[in-house]
Amino acid sequence: MIEHLFERVKRNGPIRLIGPRAADTWARRWGRGRSVPMLSPRSPRDVGVVVVSKLSRLVGSLCLVLVASMGATAPGSALAAGSDAATAATAAAAKPGKPRPSTWDAPKGPYFNDPHLKKGWFNIERRVVDTIRHTPKGSTIRIAIYSLDRMPVAHALVAAHRRGVKVQMLLNDHWENGAMKVIRAEIGKDRRKDSFIYKCHQSCRGAANEFNNLHSKFYLFSQAGRSEDVIAVGSANMTLNADRHQWNDLHFSDGNHVLFRQFVSLFNDMKKDYSTRQPPRFFCGTPLTTYCDDTVDKNTVWVFPKNSGPKNDLVLDMLGKVQCLTPDGSGGVTRTRLALSMHTMRGSRGDYLAAAIRRKYAEGCDFRVSYGLIGYRAKGIIGAPTRRGRIPLRSTGLDYNTDDNFDLNNDGIDDLILDYYTHQKYLVIQGTYNGVPDTSMVLTGSVNWSSLSTANDEVWFTVRGKRVANKYLKNFNYQWSNARNSRNAYTTTYANFRVARWVKDPDGTMRKVWRTVRRPVTTVQPDHYRKGPYWEDD
Repeated sequence: MIEHLFERVKRNGPIRLIGPRAADTWARRWGRGRSVPMLSPRSPRDVGVVVVSKLSRLVGSLCLVLVASMGATAPGSALAAGSDAATAATAAAAKPGKPRPSTWDAPKGPYFNDPHLKKGWFNIERRVVDTIRHTPKGSTIRIAIYSLDRMPVAHALVAAHRRGVKVQMLLNDHWENGAMKVIRAEIGKDRRKDSFIYKCHQSCRGAANEFNNLHSKFYLFSQAGRSEDVIAVGSANMTLNADRHQWNDLHFSDGNHVLFRQFVSLFNDMKKDYSTRQPPRFFCGTPLTTYCDDTVDKNTVWVFPKNSGPKNDLVLDMLGKVQCLTPDGSGGVTRTRLALSMHTMRGSRGDYLAAAIRRKYAEGCDFRVSYGLIGYRAKGIIGAPTRRGRIPLRSTGLDYNTDDNFDLNNDGIDDLILDYYTHQKYLVIQGTYNGVPDTSMVLTGSVNWSSLSTANDEVWFTVRGKRVANKYLKNFNYQWSNARNSRNAYTTTYANFRVARWVKDPDGTMRKVWRTVRRPVTTVQPDHYRKGPYWEDD
């Protein structure tokens, strides 16, 4: 074979080395394992091509020795050059930090972290950072979130800007930290420029007052790898607290160009940083009918601030479309299933939404509710008995270090604080919705079911589809069914009861006797947990 190569060098000139990736393409063209084309090229561009694979690098190096013997360099130098060329070809094919836009796809669907397991802390953050790293020169990143303190995110954004990506970020104005300073030092804060980091003053599109915030959480990438117009929406901020102490979700999608442009329009409106309340927005990409409808459209988006009350609340509208019992055609009924994972419910809005949840359970829906921290009044409403019993209720608010000496009320007693809790705001619906049986859909985003949310910058985001609903339900069940992740929100005690029993005497007569029976008593009690340093009071 070496003799053939030597003759070929004399006929066709220098040999060109190609790496394993190019070899795969070449092999698909000519057929793997065939040596004739290598020695007898079928086209001019194949002249002088030697495929460098793991088994042929030595042959390539020997070929270079032969070339060197014709007067190029000394044999030892040629061998070294061949080895270096093969190594360089392999390194170029796998060099980290240089993503290949033609082969990488952005994440799709929902992602969740697990604050209880170290391996699950950064499940969401890693996807965001990977997406940032795969944005090519000329693309644009737009991020609007409540809070940021993660240096890996900051460094990824700085690196993106230095390779020619436009980076635009909006944050709430409650915090200043090193990650923000790193980004600001790189891109500045001038919103008129292509890149900036800026804090909205007491919300971006709401009335400027001490109660209002930029509370949205959405991430936009005009291109990332092969994916165009990537949208990520959910509950996740880019903070260590969000990774290690909260349950969060972030839903990724791409390719919906109209929906993406609508989000970009929203972002551009938010960066104006109004001091007066702006009207709500509602969009869905291109609607399937003449208007946006969460019954049929893949995604719908409501943008807050939005006036809400007992007669005009989006949650009430959504629950009102849920039909709890649907005839199954064989004399029975199918129950619609709902699962709510909610950061907080409080204030007057929390109270009337708690009552609506309880009504759906009383109507026959299989409704389960998991919360981080809930107002005592709202808890009492949602947990009140119905003819079906009490609604299943659990809490992810847990204190895993009861000896941490957090005496927040200065009474000399170590207080229970929330080491872990859900920060999610999602509702899974599986059943009949707005008259359509077998509907599967998810509501997610940044909107807490509390009074303060309606005046904030918030995003309400619905997604239809069985696959996405099942993924959210799997996350819900993982928190619900594991004692490490959640606790029974009801208080169970035991009490003695005097119970009448009828017994038959030997002569056949019946008489009443009383027996003492010990029975469990379920009550709704306040959660004896204080917010502590890990609670995000947003």
